Parts: sequence; structure tokens; C-alpha cells
Amino acid sequence: MKQFSNKLTAGKIASLLKVQLEGNPDSIINNASELTEANSQSMCFLGNAKYLSAAQECKAGLLFVDPDIDKTNLPATNMIIVPQPYMMFMLVVRQWLQIDNQSQPSVIADTAKIASSAHLEAGVSVGEYVVIGENCRIGADTRLMNHVSIANDVEIGANCLFYPHSVIYQEIQIGNRVIIHAGEVIGADGFGYIAVNGKQEKVPQIGIVCIGDDVEIGANACIDRATLAVTKIGNGTKIDNLVQVGHNCVIANDSVLCAQVGLAGSTNVGSQVYLAGQVGAAGHISIGDRSLVGAQSGIASSLPADGKYFGSPAIEAMQEKRMWISLKKLPQLMKDFRKLLKQHEV
Repeated sequence: MKQFSNKLTAGKIASLLKVQLEGNPDSIINNASELTEANSQSMCFLGNAKYLSAAQECKAGLLFVDPDIDKTNLPATNMIIVPQPYMMFMLVVRQWLQIDNQSQPSVIADTAKIASSAHLEAGVSVGEYVVIGENCRIGADTRLMNHVSIANDVEIGANCLFYPHSVIYQEIQIGNRVIIHAGEVIGADGFGYIAVNGKQEKVPQIGIVCIGDDVEIGANACIDRATLAVTKIGNGTKIDNLVQVGHNCVIANDSVLCAQVGLAGSTNVGSQVYLAGQVGAAGHISIGDRSLVGAQSGIASSLPADGKYFGSPAIEAMQEKRMWISLKKLPQLMKDFRKLLKQHEV
């Protein structure tokens, strides 16, 4: 159960979604919960008929219900009848979290160290032991939680949220409404070396990282700065925990990189691409728009747009599945083949 700081009425919740409420618009709701733990001030959802029995015992003050579900035996409570009730429920949760965040007072902790040349717009909140370097610009209503470290010449937009111990190197550009989770490192040197007389010589990494609007980056992910130009994360892209994005990579808008994805340098990822967990991409390749790549796949060469890919090296998914099916039959095929050989020997 998630208890919110601000209470909302059932009518207010319906108005957030611009949908019709069946019931009392003045009913007070202060939490979001599962059906089994709900109380009279809970908001819940019912999107699948297999949970009808739980819903019939539910004490929620507001219930999101799919229009195809039989409501005959549901409790007499406030209801919002909508397709995809789970999605609508979560849209309310997201807006409610924003309402709670915006209602928190803007505070700059005494232990924070902020350079005199840094510019913080109205409503910026700075936690304990935060460091903000020279010539930084922080947009309105951005929240920097405890121990965030921001180097010189960084630009951060409005309404961002940086969780503790996130580290932003120098000259990084970050858009609006970006969420950076704990332990994230943005702008570390790309992994660039040249072997000279048997010794690895470091290639200076003097590019930047540019992150668009509405991006979310998970805990302990790493986004390396470019060697010369820019490592870019497009608007709306979501990056999971423990992801590595190498130098000079470009990820377009609204793509999803799941946990432990690794992109070698200069990988170009299109828009609305979905890379499942532990996908690895070789450098200097392109992954076309709307591509879907299955878990643990290895992308060794460029992939066309609008395809589904799987395997290592990644190939068209259905072909890979046919190969797996054939591989399962291999022991029996070998057994039959040996029998044939013996027959011919005789």
C-alpha cells in the first residue's frame, strides 16, 4: 500500500483522467493498494476476471474496473469503468506522485556545497552533502537528493529528480523531467585506448553527453561521454539498472534498454527500439527503428527496422526458433545416422 501525502477526492481522480465517476465524488482517497489490502480510502483496479473473488471482498473506496467484467457481485463502492484499468490506475499514481513532490518545500541543506557561479532557478531543492560545480544551471523545481555530485558546466532542466549518490561529470546536458536513480554515472570517460609499442595509451575523451526530456535512467547505469562529439539519449527513452552505454552511442526517442544491456562505442539505436535484458551490441552498428531484440542476444552487425531478433549473433527471431527446434532433434538425428552407417558397413 502506498500512502500519499496529499489526499484526493474520487471526483478529483476522475477529473485527472477526464473520465466518468460512478459514485460519490466527495469520497476521500489517500492511498493506492492491491485488492486484498485495501481500506475505505484505497484506490484499486480490477482488470482481469480471475481476481473477481478478491474484488468481491475488497473494501476499496475507489475501484477501476474493466467494462467487460461482470459487476453484479462487486461491492457497492465508487467505480471508474474504463478499458485498461491498470494503465489508468498507474496514470493516476504517476500524477499523484507529482502532486506530492510539488507540494514539498524547496530546501537547500546547510551541508550542500554550491559554487558561487552556479545558477539555481526557483523551487530547486538540494539535499545533504550535494556538490554543484562552477557555471552549472539547474532548472526550476528540480530535486537533488543527498550526496549528488555535479561537476562544472553542467546544464539540468526543470522538474528533474536525482536520487542519492548519482554522479554527473563536467559539461553534461540534461533535459526536463529526467529521473536519475541512485549510483548512476553520467559522463565518465569512454573506454578508448590505442596500443603503441605494446602499451595501451589512453585516448582523451573530450566529448559530452546530451540527455533529452522525460528520460529515466536506472540505478548504477553508466553513460560514457563521447570521444569528440556527443553521446546522446533521446526524449522519452527508458534505461534500466546496470546498463552500459559506450562513448558516441546515439539512442533515439522512446526506446527501452532493459537490465545489463551493453552498447559498445558508436552504436546507433533507433526510436522505439526494445532491447531485452543482457543484450550486447558490437560497436559501430545501427539498430533500426522499432526493432525488438530478445534477452541475451548478441548484435554483431546492423539490424533493419521493424524486425524481431534473437540469438548470438542475433538473427531474425523465427529463424532462430526454428534452429533451436532443429537443435533439439540433433541427438536423435545423430543416432539414426550412426545406424545408417552401420547398415552400409555391413
